[in-house]
Amino acid sequence: MEVAWAAAVSAALAAVTDVAWADMAKLMDEWEAARRGSTDQLVSVLNRISVLVEQETHEYRKTDTDPFDDRHPGRVDPNCMLGRILKFLLKNDDFTNTLLDNYIMTSREQNLNSAACRLLLNITPGLETAAVFQDKEGLVDLLFSWALEQEPPLSSYAIGLLAKAMNNPDVVSGCQEKNAQLVPLVFTRLKELQSQAVTGHEESSEISAPSKPLNGSIQENGGRTDADNSEGGEAEGMKSDQREATESSNDSHQVTSTSWSEMSAMVVGSDYCLFPLSPTVEQRLILQYLAPLADHQELLSVFVQLDARLVLMNYLDLTKTRNVQLTYDSLLFLATMLQQKKFAAEFIAHGGVQKLLQIPRRSMAATGVSFTLYFLAYNHDAMERVCMLPGQVLSDMVSYALCLLESSHSSGVCHATLFFSVVFSFRAALQLFDQQDGLRRLVNLISTLDIMNMESEASTLNDDQIFSCRQTARHTCLALLRYFEAHLALKVDHVKSLNGGSIAPQNIHKAVSFPREQLQEMMEFLVSSPRLLWEPVRRFCSFSCFPVLIQLLESCCHWRSYSGRSDLLRYILDVVSILTVVPKVQLLLADTVEILDENRSPVSTVGMSIILGIAEGVVSVNDADIQKSALQVIINCVWAPDPELGHSGGLGTPLRASLLPQHGSANADPVLNRMCSVVQNNNGIKVLLSLLTVKSPITDADLIRTLACKALVGLCRSHPVRQIIGKLPLFSSGLIQQLMKEPVLQDKRSEHMRFCRYAGELIQLISGKRLLTGADVSLARLQRADVVARSRITFPQKELLLLIRNHLLANGLPDSANTLVREANLPPCHPSPCLTPSASPAPRLCRLGGGIAARALAHHAVSPGSVHSLTPHSAAPPVGRILFSKERPHTSSGRKSRPLRQKSDHGAFNQTPAMKKQLERHLPLPPTLDSIITEYLREQHAHCSNPVTTCPPFSLFTPHRCPVPRLRRQGSANFTARLGSRLLHPKYSGLESANLDRHLIFSRFRPLSVFHKDDGGSFTCCSFSADQRHLLLGNTFGHLKFFNMFSGEEEADYTCHSSSLTHIQPSKDGNLLLTSALWSRPLSSLWSLDGTFTLKSSFTDDHHVEFSKLCQDRIIGSKDQTAHVYDLHTGQKTHTLLDSALTNFYKRNCATFSPTDELVLSDGVLWDVRASRAVHKFDKFNDDISGVFHPNGLEVIINTEIWDLRTFHLLHTVSALDRCRVVFNSNGTVIYGAVLNLDDEDDVMEQPNKSPFESSFRTLNASDYKPIATLDVKRHIFDLCADSRDCYLALIEDLDSVGLDAGCRLYEVGRHKLAEEARDDDDEDEEDDDDDQDSSDSDDDMDTDNLIEELADEIASGPISPESTPTHSEVEALFGNGSDDSDDDEGNRDGDAPRLNRLAGILDSGSSDEDN
Repeated sequence: MEVAWAAAVSAALAAVTDVAWADMAKLMDEWEAARRGSTDQLVSVLNRISVLVEQETHEYRKTDTDPFDDRHPGRVDPNCMLGRILKFLLKNDDFTNTLLDNYIMTSREQNLNSAACRLLLNITPGLETAAVFQDKEGLVDLLFSWALEQEPPLSSYAIGLLAKAMNNPDVVSGCQEKNAQLVPLVFTRLKELQSQAVTGHEESSEISAPSKPLNGSIQENGGRTDADNSEGGEAEGMKSDQREATESSNDSHQVTSTSWSEMSAMVVGSDYCLFPLSPTVEQRLILQYLAPLADHQELLSVFVQLDARLVLMNYLDLTKTRNVQLTYDSLLFLATMLQQKKFAAEFIAHGGVQKLLQIPRRSMAATGVSFTLYFLAYNHDAMERVCMLPGQVLSDMVSYALCLLESSHSSGVCHATLFFSVVFSFRAALQLFDQQDGLRRLVNLISTLDIMNMESEASTLNDDQIFSCRQTARHTCLALLRYFEAHLALKVDHVKSLNGGSIAPQNIHKAVSFPREQLQEMMEFLVSSPRLLWEPVRRFCSFSCFPVLIQLLESCCHWRSYSGRSDLLRYILDVVSILTVVPKVQLLLADTVEILDENRSPVSTVGMSIILGIAEGVVSVNDADIQKSALQVIINCVWAPDPELGHSGGLGTPLRASLLPQHGSANADPVLNRMCSVVQNNNGIKVLLSLLTVKSPITDADLIRTLACKALVGLCRSHPVRQIIGKLPLFSSGLIQQLMKEPVLQDKRSEHMRFCRYAGELIQLISGKRLLTGADVSLARLQRADVVARSRITFPQKELLLLIRNHLLANGLPDSANTLVREANLPPCHPSPCLTPSASPAPRLCRLGGGIAARALAHHAVSPGSVHSLTPHSAAPPVGRILFSKERPHTSSGRKSRPLRQKSDHGAFNQTPAMKKQLERHLPLPPTLDSIITEYLREQHAHCSNPVTTCPPFSLFTPHRCPVPRLRRQGSANFTARLGSRLLHPKYSGLESANLDRHLIFSRFRPLSVFHKDDGGSFTCCSFSADQRHLLLGNTFGHLKFFNMFSGEEEADYTCHSSSLTHIQPSKDGNLLLTSALWSRPLSSLWSLDGTFTLKSSFTDDHHVEFSKLCQDRIIGSKDQTAHVYDLHTGQKTHTLLDSALTNFYKRNCATFSPTDELVLSDGVLWDVRASRAVHKFDKFNDDISGVFHPNGLEVIINTEIWDLRTFHLLHTVSALDRCRVVFNSNGTVIYGAVLNLDDEDDVMEQPNKSPFESSFRTLNASDYKPIATLDVKRHIFDLCADSRDCYLALIEDLDSVGLDAGCRLYEVGRHKLAEEARDDDDEDEEDDDDDQDSSDSDDDMDTDNLIEELADEIASGPISPESTPTHSEVEALFGNGSDDSDDDEGNRDGDAPRLNRLAGILDSGSSDEDN
């Protein structure tokens, strides 16, 4: 029956709609006929059109549309008749032009002017009013004249049209004088109409029935009816006890009988009609005109003089106005007036707030109340007065605003959330908000948004609805931010009071706001508080709103077209940063949340990965505020300093105990360990390290660096993270010290000093050693200094006494010297050069300063034979003789001994005179002679290249040098010597000889031949056949070609794919072959080479496939981040390796087996194939290369990082392998690396920097990763492969200058170019250079080879005797030596040298012949 009733209603509405549409079409036909008739006919038609529009306007407002929504009615509701009528009228340009030009601007007939103005006023919802009033010159002036001179209704219509025009600031600025003239008149008229209405109401014996019971019931029930209680969103969150008690007590006050016919006048208003013009409509038109003018200072005196406050307060009483639309218009006027402090103070003092709160909460006027409350709260002085009002005024205001959060009008919700975002700074209002369960209602606004419903289709929401949801989310998150900021300050005061701190009393009626820096300090204070319990955060999490907030954050990252996207992202991140001061909330970031991908399919991701992506700057480029907010979230999760110890005051201050590396700290804080692991697993190290070098935006770069460094300090308390970071070039090569030298922007030196402080702490954490101000050393230097500091310094006592004896004699004290010789039993010899210290130059040492005296106290009671020192600051004279000058200042700071400090090579962070003066403030004790000598010897020890801890006694007469480690059986650097010593050491001719042989062999490459294309397709990939006699080449057409390596002939051509081949791999036995293509399906295929070339299997979606390593019975394929394992014989898929929580999203992921086929490396994740489970995720430090296994089975190479498979520690970072394709030789002892040219245009565009080695390949020792050689081929490289016998290397290179012709060049390993080949290559290079230049530039561009040949012919044709003709061996000796044992530099000689030598030889031979 309900379905039938709904169908009947729809049919009735459709019938009414059809009637209205037919009436409008009929009226337009009548207007066409009346244009040629009399004026009365025109007036009649225009009035009937107005009546029809007014009727449809009333029907449109019955749908309870938002009164603040000024969009076209057809856009708000595409099915409404009002929108269709307005579109129909406004599309008729003839009608609208005639209406404006003829009936209003030109005509002087008052009845026609009135009818036209009435119709124009009715159709303004569909007009661009700014264009109408600005384009029609003289229209506004005409309306002003009518408003001033004509009688109603024309004057009232003119005022209504002026109200629309005054919403345009450009129009207002040109009408100041006329407004000053019109405003007093219309306001006086408004007071008269109000007085007449009040008089009429007093004479009336009946009061409007629905107003009183509705008003009373709403006030008693807190603004909630039975229907409202049913839709209050109680499924979300939980209710407080006070809320339940309030609702139970209000059950007796529910309205029992109120029909919609009685309530409609309050909710949507009465009938809309402009003729006959009623006093209520006339007042509404005047109020609409005055509202946009209320904030003009020049009119303020007029409103005050005419007692606007009293007039507006009378309109707030619906029992007097009996029209909710009139009250709504007066509220807009009132809200604008409340911006004036004096008016707001008088309004509050005369009970205006109480009257405002008496307006029914479920009415159209309530939406106007929300607007008024926001403007009232925005005026802090006015809000302070409201807070101090007696009774329950403030409580009623908070309750009213909470009811507005559940309003059906989005503008009411918007203004209510903005109201709370302002009043949360008043602690009195904050307390009332919590008492009335306001947090639950606030978070319900987010959780009930349509855009947050993952099950709904995006197509069901139009653009306006999506924008409205986003605006609601933005305002709600702003209110949540202000809510938690206010509670943050309260919680900090509470914790301080518990710890015995003094808290300044605060007035709860005063607004309190905090700058960003102070909020960060408060968050850092609470993070350090153990076992923090925070009730607002607990309640927020109990509503299950935190995952919703993370989902909203991830969705907002994709709203590129939303103008408020940056603000919303910042609000959410700031809220999350405050919430994460509680450890339980931090753990929520480690959980997975459901989000939608680009196909609107639900996927799971970790909340911390979203935060890290935003911090990296991928979401919003150059938006520093968003990055700073995201970094603050990360800092709160990994930063937990010891609250008992303050922050370090500088680089020279000792580290806090909580920051020093400790063996037992791994299990000290499980939450901290968990969060550090989550940040690491989501590539947080890569993100934070990249932010350390950020340079844009330049105004915030220093602060971003500081926050990133602070996050790394907290993260480095995890031992695995500390071990990884210590191996990266940023620290192992001292790059971070370079960042510490100068700020990005000189004006941000304060931020840079903070960065230096955290960077110093970071270096201390990684190295385990304390740094002093002025230290500019790498980790290697720190480790060497640590060895020196732990060395025991001893020296012969008699040498010291001899020095003293010589010193006494040099100062004219022979008796004292003789006494010393006699008592110490020294050899009785006279001063001679042999007894003085060696005059050989000593190594450069630091100057002896106050540090010596400071360290002397530590050696006061130590025996001379075992004196120790910690920090050298001395510098020896240029010669080895020790001088004790009387002028040397013996100063000491009286502090504990400090670690060794090396002199800065770059002069960064020098101590200022003020710092030095502070160190010399206290008078020190004089140093001991033993301490001075010990420091002198330690300085010598510090300059050894390889210092050792255990040293023999030092000599005071001979400079100290630690021995250079060298084994007795170490191989010679000379190849001939190594070859001869094989009789003694047969295997490798001594230790390290194998490495030396590899360096010799794999540093020499001789080009043999070039394989060109012959069908127009460039070669893209290469491989050697299993028999090592053929070269397999793939081209851009998907063809596979077999070339004979020795004859160079093409022996076979097969069509494998319809797009470029990207990979070729034959099996070990040569019976099978794997191929991969760029885009055509199938992407990869398995071919049989046993007799005939046939397709065996296809892998449709795998862009890369390869055989297993040990036993080639399986195939592994890669599809994006997924690895597929196939059985070779059956072709069936046996394993699928993917864990969405561990994906690294490498752009060129190529899954590969380990040498034992037990492990698989895919997308930077190590898998156990036998159990199909992930073993470990390696940290990501690049975006492209996913990594390969080392043939030794113990290491994994991922771009520049070398990882240990046994401990998963980072062993090395090899910068030479950056972005290189890695290929091993046959026995895995040598690495070939080349930066391959990118085929994908998107990858080329995304590549930020060009590598300087894009036209070269490198060889490295696979055992210690030391570079062997770099060969520049001067062309782009697309692929490379090595044969199994280490004899040949094949490269796919560009053969032309524009990169359109790519061929394969075959190199012979271990041999240099011959001299003739070097000359030919030089000639080819010169020909290429000549082709690029204009041949007619000058004579210098001529080919000199032809001149040389002509000169040789002329000399040869002269009278030269046969005896004088040089022999072949002489010419060969004269032109060049082609021996293979030539030095490496021969292959790199200048291109002109062979030709010049050749020319000199010819000239010499010719001159000798002439002499003969």
